[in-house]
Amino acid sequence: MLPIYRDIRAKQEIMRDRYGGMMTIENIMTELGYKSRKSAVNAVKELDIPATRVGKMKKYETDVVAKRLVELRGMC
Repeated sequence: MLPIYRDIRAKQEIMRDRYGGMMTIENIMTELGYKSRKSAVNAVKELDIPATRVGKMKKYETDVVAKRLVELRGMC
């Protein structure tokens, strides 16, 4: 397995333990260290993380968020 995939898998496992399979914008705020909801929403758009509507809420797949964060941090 290539190092990037090991890094992604490790981040996915950590984030799944914390947040489960889907994340709310509040979870993303925590993960990114943002206090502003608007900043987190802008970050999600910039990172091109697709939302899934669950009832009235938008949720984000934990694995996709983890993958994008690893790529963003240059861990590849």
